[in-house]
Amino acid sequence: MAKKVKYSSKTRHTTVAEPLPVVGSLPLLARLRGMSYIEVSDTRLPGKKLQEVQEQTSLSAQDMAGIMGVSKSKYYELLQLDTLSEKAVDALADFAALWQKGLDAFDGEVELLNEWLARRNTNLGNVRPKELLSSRLGRRELEKAFLRIEHSTYG
Repeated sequence: MAKKVKYSSKTRHTTVAEPLPVVGSLPLLARLRGMSYIEVSDTRLPGKKLQEVQEQTSLSAQDMAGIMGVSKSKYYELLQLDTLSEKAVDALADFAALWQKGLDAFDGEVELLNEWLARRNTNLGNVRPKELLSSRLGRRELEKAFLRIEHSTYG
């Protein structure tokens, strides 16, 4: 439960919830997946949690930088932060939902999903699917591809 802090102005009093830390035994991606906008904006993550996501997914630092919408050197700076920005947590939550769709399409097989992400794919314009992780439209194309794979309509 969020601790309430009262802020006042000359005309009125406002009560605002303090940010909630992300804690628990579930892997970080599982906790982030399906978060509401309010939950994302209230979540505070240390930068080192990005390393946890990288380990869970076996993605490279370059891939993670693309997901976060930053350069590789900026990604390494993010790893050192005490608290990631709301924008960074939002990017991770969006990726967490996509990652789960990929796992669903590949029956929970992380190795198969990573292999698929690394190979050029003619159905996606002959690019490696992981190259699409760095843009919002690319992630939506991956979402569609995962649904086609899951429903056996991927040609």
